Amino acid sequence: MNNYEFWENYLKNLKKELLKLSKEKEKVQIDLHIHSNYSADGKQSIKEILETTKSKGFDVISITDHDTLEAYKEIYNYVKDGFTYPYIVPGIEFTIDNPSYGYQCHFVELFLNPCDATLKEKVKISKEANFKRSQKQFIRLDHNMTIQEILKQNNLSISYEEYLEFLNTNNLVPEYTTLCTYLMTKFKSKKITNFQILDLLERNNKWDIYEDRRKYKEKRYAKLRDKYLPVEENFYSTRLLLSMLGVKEVDDDWWDEPMCGSISVNSYGQLKVEELNKNYPLFFAHPMEQKIKVVEDIIKNNPHVIGLELNVRTHYEDLNNFKNLLKKYHLKMSIGSDSHDSSLSFYDNLEFYQISSKEFQDIL
Repeated sequence: MNNYEFWENYLKNLKKELLKLSKEKEKVQIDLHIHSNYSADGKQSIKEILETTKSKGFDVISITDHDTLEAYKEIYNYVKDGFTYPYIVPGIEFTIDNPSYGYQCHFVELFLNPCDATLKEKVKISKEANFKRSQKQFIRLDHNMTIQEILKQNNLSISYEEYLEFLNTNNLVPEYTTLCTYLMTKFKSKKITNFQILDLLERNNKWDIYEDRRKYKEKRYAKLRDKYLPVEENFYSTRLLLSMLGVKEVDDDWWDEPMCGSISVNSYGQLKVEELNKNYPLFFAHPMEQKIKVVEDIIKNNPHVIGLELNVRTHYEDLNNFKNLLKKYHLKMSIGSDSHDSSLSFYDNLEFYQISSKEFQDIL
């Protein structure tokens, strides 16, 4: 039965298996940060994840979806009669509010019990925060000159209530990607492409009364012009739409009203670091090198954070900045890909994911 007791036994036996594995192998190949399609932006099934990681020789993985444990209802069916290979460490990635880091940072919680009532309460708080953010995003869209112009000229309408119905119908959660998917269904019905929207954003940006904000957005739009060619695959790309509409911080910190209508929202009621469950190993996910001092302050003030994640997507000019922080605070090191889909470029260098048996035992 998929309940607290089952997962407690699973975790107990899993740790025994992993300790045995670490004694048999000199190095263990791990990926402790993977997203399934239970994440709003995930595009790979549990089955696909298991097949991919097995084919790549991984020993241990963790499926760590954004602010949700829903995947473990399905994963239970894979593990109820025994372990999978690679072994699955139950996990989650929480989105955390921290102004000094840039408002949002992420923590991966591992070796958790998916049926833990306290943990479920944290997930509930995160879910409610995402709905609050959606409400703020629709207020922003009401003030977005370009979006309102497009809606009026094409006899279109959007609403928070309709968006909730869209989420419910499609079994989705409120996220940036799902909001942009909802918007794109509207635009695509009238054959309004991203590049038409970008043209209008650039034109209307000239009316922004704040010169510094106007120039900041100009740079963002120019960068998108260089990155995305006006080809068919980009006409209705939700990723491009998000990049255009979600210019960070322009409606949060730097300028007073009138707002310009960015859907990027900094604070919306998400958890703080100190509110995370202290019963399970907590790792700072993909810490940025340029924010390493902030990471250090968070570690100092939150001793229940026991480790840092070395992520294949995070670039370091000097990896010693990461390693020195590990050493200074006697932290554990996790390794992850943060993969969201089945494109395998992040597995080009499999040596990246190999950790010594001693380091793996430290995590255990």
